[in-house]
Amino acid sequence: MKPLNSQQKKVAALSILVLVVLLLMTAIALPVWLLNRHYDGALDETVNRLDRFARIIGMKDGLQKQAVTVKALEAKRHFLKGGSPSIVAADLQQQAQAVFDANGAKVNSIQPLPSKDEGAYRKVTVQVQLIAPLSAVKGMLYALESAHPYLFVDNFSIRANNMVVTRAEPANEPDLVVMFDLSGYAVKGTP
Repeated sequence: MKPLNSQQKKVAALSILVLVVLLLMTAIALPVWLLNRHYDGALDETVNRLDRFARIIGMKDGLQKQAVTVKALEAKRHFLKGGSPSIVAADLQQQAQAVFDANGAKVNSIQPLPSKDEGAYRKVTVQVQLIAPLSAVKGMLYALESAHPYLFVDNFSIRANNMVVTRAEPANEPDLVVMFDLSGYAVKGTP
């Protein structure tokens, strides 16, 4: 390798100096730039969060009015009343029996099933078996599912009471055997 002349030595020394200065500037500037980006992002996030909080605070009056409206709806009327599951089941049976009687159904049995706790609510269920014509079944189902407190029909099955249906009597509807579970909810811990 050939020794460098003085001009080449000056260029090499200057190049090394520029390289060292660039490295030092990069070593200082890059962390400062990254830190600045981090704080800019954190600042933007904080400003966005403050804007959201301001919007939420602005909704306070409207939400309080809606809460008053919801309380006025008397939410408790949508639930069965009673303290113990057996009392609630008896109330459910009485309500169901009134609907069955109003629609002309012949009740074979109404049996309470074990209640289930679901959070702050208790699901009370009775198993129903009855005999009624189709028009009465439609009326009963509508009355049960549109009732207050809310009642729910599950595990519904229907079959013909007798297998021989005469075509001579079109005015008479055949009786059907209907079985289903009727459920309602009660708030736990309320008398």
